[in-house]
Parts: sequence; structure tokens; C-alpha cells
Amino acid sequence: MFRVFNEYLKYIQLSTAPEIECAFNHYLADDKEIKTSCVTIHYNRFVVDIKLKQFGLKEAQKHFQSMIEAVGYPYSQMFVRFNEGSVIRYRYASCQESKIGFYCDVVYS
Repeated sequence: MFRVFNEYLKYIQLSTAPEIECAFNHYLADDKEIKTSCVTIHYNRFVVDIKLKQFGLKEAQKHFQSMIEAVGYPYSQMFVRFNEGSVIRYRYASCQESKIGFYCDVVYS
């Protein structure tokens, strides 16, 4: 799955545009299921750390799906999920038809 995801990233011109960061922060600020959250930028990708009030796979999946509907571009999206013990990690990328897009790691705990 890594190869497929990495191939997808090759065709995207990655951006950390302020409006994307703002969209993440706006979505996270309104969510009542989140205890804490933080959006940072590392090496041309966003890192979104989320601590849920009630942590579990179902809660993380539900939250992630809702978030990508609010933040992702409708043209193209791809993600991979990793269950890492007490952490659930998503690698997520989305782009516009122009192939300008973003990549982020979303970490739930």
C-alpha cells in the first residue's frame, strides 16, 4: 500500500498553503469530541495531532471521515490507516484537478 500511496504523491504538487491550515484549524475548533488538537507543518506536509475525548477505532474513523469531507478537495483523495497500539495514524493526501494539493499525517490518541 505504501508504494501506491507514494506513487499518488509523485503526481501532486504539494502545498502548505495557509488556507488549508486554516481549514483544518477551523474544523477542529468546532468539534466537541476533541480534547486537544494541534496542526503543524513539517517538511512540506501537515501534521495534525488530535486527542479525542473518547478514543477508539470507531471514533477515530468517524472523525477522520468527517474531517476529510470538510477539508479535502473533491477532485482526488487517498489515505492509508495504521493502528499503532494506543495511536491511530492516517496518511492522507488530496489534490485539485490542477494537481496542486496537500499531504498530511493525522494522528489520533
